[in-house]
Amino acid sequence: MFTEFNYEVLRILNSLSFLDGFMLFVSNSFDYFLFLALALLFYYRGRNEALLYLSLLIVAWGLSKGLKPIFAVPRPEDIRFVTCTTGYSMPSGHTLMSFASAVFLHPRAGKLKPLVWVFAVLISLSRVFIGVHYPSDVLVGAIIGCLLGFFWLFVEKRLARAAFLQNIFNAK
Repeated sequence: MFTEFNYEVLRILNSLSFLDGFMLFVSNSFDYFLFLALALLFYYRGRNEALLYLSLLIVAWGLSKGLKPIFAVPRPEDIRFVTCTTGYSMPSGHTLMSFASAVFLHPRAGKLKPLVWVFAVLISLSRVFIGVHYPSDVLVGAIIGCLLGFFWLFVEKRLARAAFLQNIFNAK
Protein backbone atom coordinates (compact mmCIF):
# COMPACT_ATOMS: atom_id res chain seq x y z
CA MET A 1 0.00 0.00 0.00
CA PHE A 2 2.77 2.46 0.93
CA THR A 3 4.61 1.55 -2.25
CA GLU A 4 1.58 2.47 -4.35
CA PHE A 5 1.14 5.78 -2.51
CA ASN A 6 4.88 6.48 -2.85
CA TYR A 7 4.73 5.87 -6.61
CA GLU A 8 1.53 7.90 -7.06
CA VAL A 9 2.99 10.95 -5.31
CA LEU A 10 6.11 10.63 -7.48
CA ARG A 11 4.00 10.26 -10.62
CA ILE A 12 1.85 13.32 -9.79
CA LEU A 13 4.76 15.60 -8.92
CA ASN A 14 6.81 14.38 -11.86
CA SER A 15 3.94 15.07 -14.27
CA LEU A 16 4.01 18.83 -13.56
CA SER A 17 6.30 19.57 -16.49
CA PHE A 18 5.76 23.34 -16.30
CA LEU A 19 7.99 23.28 -13.18
CA ASP A 20 10.85 21.40 -14.87
CA GLY A 21 13.11 24.39 -15.41
CA PHE A 22 12.65 25.75 -11.91
CA MET A 23 13.06 22.37 -10.19
CA LEU A 24 16.13 21.51 -12.25
CA PHE A 25 17.62 24.91 -11.34
CA VAL A 26 16.91 24.31 -7.63
CA SER A 27 18.39 20.82 -7.76
CA ASN A 28 21.49 21.99 -9.62
CA SER A 29 22.02 24.97 -7.30
CA PHE A 30 22.50 22.62 -4.34
CA ASP A 31 26.31 22.58 -4.50
CA TYR A 32 26.46 26.36 -4.87
CA PHE A 33 24.29 26.82 -1.78
CA LEU A 34 26.59 24.61 0.27
CA PHE A 35 29.70 26.46 -0.90
CA LEU A 36 28.05 29.82 -0.27
CA ALA A 37 27.03 28.75 3.24
CA LEU A 38 30.57 27.53 3.89
CA ALA A 39 32.10 30.79 2.63
CA LEU A 40 29.68 32.90 4.68
CA LEU A 41 30.39 30.87 7.79
CA PHE A 42 34.10 31.31 7.28
CA TYR A 43 33.77 35.05 6.67
CA TYR A 44 31.32 35.87 9.46
CA ARG A 45 31.90 33.17 12.06
CA GLY A 46 35.50 32.09 11.56
CA ARG A 47 37.60 29.16 10.52
CA ASN A 48 36.52 26.80 13.31
CA GLU A 49 32.80 27.00 12.48
CA ALA A 50 33.54 26.67 8.77
CA LEU A 51 35.63 23.57 9.44
CA LEU A 52 32.93 22.12 11.66
CA TYR A 53 30.37 22.69 8.89
CA LEU A 54 32.68 21.24 6.25
CA SER A 55 33.19 18.13 8.38
CA LEU A 56 29.38 17.82 8.69
CA LEU A 57 29.04 17.97 4.90
CA ILE A 58 31.72 15.33 4.40
CA VAL A 59 30.16 12.99 6.96
CA ALA A 60 26.65 13.58 5.52
CA TRP A 61 27.89 12.81 2.01
CA GLY A 62 29.71 9.68 3.21
CA LEU A 63 26.70 8.53 5.22
CA SER A 64 24.45 8.96 2.20
CA LYS A 65 26.82 7.01 -0.03
CA GLY A 66 27.28 4.31 2.62
CA LEU A 67 23.55 3.81 3.26
CA LYS A 68 22.50 3.54 -0.38
CA PRO A 69 23.81 -0.03 -0.91
CA ILE A 70 22.39 -1.05 2.47
CA PHE A 71 18.87 0.09 1.53
CA ALA A 72 19.47 -0.94 -2.12
CA VAL A 73 16.35 0.85 -3.43
CA PRO A 74 16.49 1.22 -7.21
CA ARG A 75 15.84 4.60 -8.81
CA PRO A 76 12.32 5.29 -10.09
CA GLU A 77 11.38 3.80 -13.45
CA ASP A 78 8.55 4.32 -15.91
CA ILE A 79 8.37 8.05 -15.25
CA ARG A 80 9.49 11.18 -17.05
CA PHE A 81 13.16 11.89 -16.29
CA VAL A 82 14.14 15.55 -16.34
CA THR A 83 17.73 14.61 -15.58
CA CYS A 84 19.60 11.34 -15.26
CA THR A 85 21.54 9.89 -12.39
CA THR A 86 22.82 6.49 -11.44
CA GLY A 87 23.09 4.29 -8.38
CA TYR A 88 20.61 3.53 -5.68
CA SER A 89 17.90 5.90 -4.59
CA MET A 90 17.49 5.75 -0.80
CA PRO A 91 18.31 7.94 1.03
CA SER A 92 18.37 11.09 -1.08
CA GLY A 93 21.86 12.49 -0.59
CA HIS A 94 20.78 16.00 -1.58
CA THR A 95 18.02 15.87 1.03
CA LEU A 96 20.21 14.37 3.74
CA MET A 97 22.88 17.04 3.25
CA SER A 98 20.41 19.92 2.93
CA PHE A 99 18.53 19.02 6.12
CA ALA A 100 21.75 18.39 8.05
CA SER A 101 22.86 21.82 6.85
CA ALA A 102 19.56 23.44 7.80
CA VAL A 103 19.73 22.10 11.35
CA PHE A 104 23.36 23.15 11.71
CA LEU A 105 22.87 26.60 10.14
CA HIS A 106 19.59 27.39 11.89
CA PRO A 107 21.13 28.77 15.11
CA ARG A 108 23.54 30.88 13.04
CA ALA A 109 21.22 32.15 10.31
CA GLY A 110 19.54 35.05 12.11
CA LYS A 111 16.86 36.54 9.87
CA LEU A 112 17.69 34.02 7.15
CA LYS A 113 16.44 31.02 9.18
CA PRO A 114 13.28 30.59 7.07
CA LEU A 115 15.35 30.76 3.87
CA VAL A 116 17.60 27.94 5.06
CA TRP A 117 14.59 25.70 5.68
CA VAL A 118 12.79 26.69 2.49
CA PHE A 119 15.89 25.81 0.52
CA ALA A 120 16.17 22.40 2.24
CA VAL A 121 12.52 21.63 1.45
CA LEU A 122 12.82 22.88 -2.14
CA ILE A 123 15.95 20.82 -2.76
CA SER A 124 14.17 17.75 -1.43
CA LEU A 125 11.02 18.26 -3.48
CA SER A 126 13.04 19.02 -6.60
CA ARG A 127 14.56 15.54 -6.48
CA VAL A 128 11.09 14.00 -6.72
CA PHE A 129 9.86 16.48 -9.36
CA ILE A 130 12.80 15.72 -11.67
CA GLY A 131 12.24 11.97 -11.31
CA VAL A 132 15.36 10.74 -9.55
CA HIS A 133 13.86 9.95 -6.12
CA TYR A 134 10.73 8.55 -4.54
CA PRO A 135 9.06 10.61 -1.80
CA SER A 136 10.18 7.96 0.71
CA ASP A 137 13.83 8.53 -0.30
CA VAL A 138 13.39 12.21 0.51
CA LEU A 139 11.60 11.51 3.79
CA VAL A 140 14.34 9.14 4.96
CA GLY A 141 17.03 11.59 3.84
CA ALA A 142 15.34 14.42 5.77
CA ILE A 143 15.07 12.35 8.96
CA ILE A 144 18.67 11.15 8.81
CA GLY A 145 19.86 14.65 7.89
CA CYS A 146 18.06 16.23 10.84
CA LEU A 147 19.42 13.61 13.23
CA LEU A 148 22.93 14.15 11.92
CA GLY A 149 22.55 17.94 12.16
CA PHE A 150 21.38 17.71 15.78
CA PHE A 151 24.25 15.34 16.56
CA TRP A 152 26.66 17.87 15.05
CA LEU A 153 25.25 20.64 17.25
CA PHE A 154 25.76 18.34 20.25
CA VAL A 155 29.35 17.67 19.18
CA GLU A 156 29.91 21.40 18.77
CA LYS A 157 28.75 22.04 22.35
CA ARG A 158 31.03 19.29 23.64
CA LEU A 159 33.99 20.74 21.72
CA ALA A 160 33.24 24.22 23.03
CA ARG A 161 33.04 22.90 26.59
CA ALA A 162 36.30 20.99 26.18
CA ALA A 163 38.02 24.12 24.83
CA PHE A 164 36.62 26.17 27.70
CA LEU A 165 37.89 23.67 30.26
CA GLN A 166 41.27 23.51 28.56
CA ASN A 167 41.52 27.31 28.72
CA ILE A 168 40.75 27.23 32.44
CA PHE A 169 43.42 24.63 33.16
CA ASN A 170 46.00 26.34 30.93
CA ALA A 171 45.38 29.71 32.63
CA LYS A 172 46.77 28.46 35.94
